[in-house]
Amino acid sequence: MPEKIFAKLTKSNILFGIMALIFLIFVFRNPDIAIMFFAALVFACSLSPLVTKLSKCYSRPIATSIVLFGSIVILAILILPILVLAGYQIGSFANEFPRYVTDINNLVHTNHMLLRLGISDVNIATVFDTLANLSSNAFNNIVQFIGGLGSAFVYIFLSVIFIFYLLCDKDVIKATTLQLFPSKMREKASQIIDITGHRIGGYIFAQICAIASVGLVMLAGLMLFKIEYAVLLALITAILDIIPVIGPAIALIIGLVVTHEAGWGAMAIVAVVFAAAQLIENNIVRPYAFGKLLKMHPIIIFLALFVAAKYFGIIGALFAPAMAATACVLIEELYIKNLD
Repeated sequence: MPEKIFAKLTKSNILFGIMALIFLIFVFRNPDIAIMFFAALVFACSLSPLVTKLSKCYSRPIATSIVLFGSIVILAILILPILVLAGYQIGSFANEFPRYVTDINNLVHTNHMLLRLGISDVNIATVFDTLANLSSNAFNNIVQFIGGLGSAFVYIFLSVIFIFYLLCDKDVIKATTLQLFPSKMREKASQIIDITGHRIGGYIFAQICAIASVGLVMLAGLMLFKIEYAVLLALITAILDIIPVIGPAIALIIGLVVTHEAGWGAMAIVAVVFAAAQLIENNIVRPYAFGKLLKMHPIIIFLALFVAAKYFGIIGALFAPAMAATACVLIEELYIKNLD
């Protein structure tokens, strides 16, 4: 057995192993850069089928430009009207926020059930003042973030350029990448690259389907019952749904706080509509979309979420399913299929 192992340790295999090790060290030493490039790769894989179809009529660079520009325009057309409506409601909510604090404080000190629980001992206004003080550091961070928007724009611009070249020079990049592998591994590596690209390419569409289902159900349900700030609450719920577990919980709390003034009936409606949106997403849309496009069990996705969040932060958690899809392809192709 040792003889067989040493027999496979050719010069090319050793060099390849060293390069792979250096690559892994770079990824974990520079998680921000790694996740940015991986995100660009995911978007490129998602748009690649459209570019390939359009390349039958136009050259690859022109097809890539049309698809990228069209994607940005469509995204702007879909998002801007929602942001305008939500922006109006955000301004209205901000004006009413001090009154909400007073109403909640009065509710805590007059409700018999809350009095028995001892919650009346808590001064809600003081709690909000404390939160305001705690958020001062966060505000300073936001100011610093705004100051660094120039750098953020540069990163976004570079990411778009990176996506463009990934799409435009797909075949050249693949061929160059395969040259880094030992000759005996290139055919297998080519298959793995194709399968991985197909799998992670479906992530963006699966995520869009999940977010859209939550947002549309919330919007339809809240508008049907004429709940105030329906557009804002639907937008908040859809955006926070991207963050696993914690995001939906925060969205529900925000919804209950915003509608508490309308009474327990309105709060119950928000809770029921929210539950319906989550049930539809988690039991119909998400299993079908992620299972069909990424071909993974939900347990694997949740495990990937925890690992990605630990090492790559919130952005890593957003792309955790795509990372898990990549890992599953590698395990399947390099290990499971070789068991036979």
